[in-house]
Amino acid sequence: MASICLIAATCVFAGGAKQAVAEQIYSPNAFKVPYLGVDGVFTIDTEEVSATDPRNPKRVVFQQMERFSFYEDLDGNTPIAENCRYVYKGAAGDPFYYPKESKTSIWDLFELASGDEACNNFYYVILRSPHGNPVHMHMRYANADSSFDNLLNLSDSPEDKTKIDPWWSVYCNEGVTGCDQ
Repeated sequence: MASICLIAATCVFAGGAKQAVAEQIYSPNAFKVPYLGVDGVFTIDTEEVSATDPRNPKRVVFQQMERFSFYEDLDGNTPIAENCRYVYKGAAGDPFYYPKESKTSIWDLFELASGDEACNNFYYVILRSPHGNPVHMHMRYANADSSFDNLLNLSDSPEDKTKIDPWWSVYCNEGVTGCDQ
């Protein structure tokens, strides 16, 4: 049966019958730039408190939305995990901000497809892909014992400044600081 779908809201099937379809959430970067805007080198914003959070790699290198490398230092001399290959799994609204506070608070979801043992610590990666001016992004990750839902729900965690929760890392384009002003 032939069908035409418009923005995943309603489908009109041959013969004129309509069927409602659940709303789909798309990354705001999905149609503006290649690789959903996830390509290049990002470093932790040293002006933000998240720079002191031990969960946050100091440098992340993205290669065409498919290969990610994580480093302990800003210069990329000490790898945590390199050349981890990911599959894009879609997008989800941030449970705290979307849609009431911000319709653009969308997380891109990535699942590990292959890589060495160290990549398993980054089995699930979610990104608030590069946005804003100056450009910055946010990232969370977990091992295979976790899930996308667990990572997303961290946005609703109670504030605990001793643990730097909720977990909101801030990354800038390489060499830039103060990007989430």
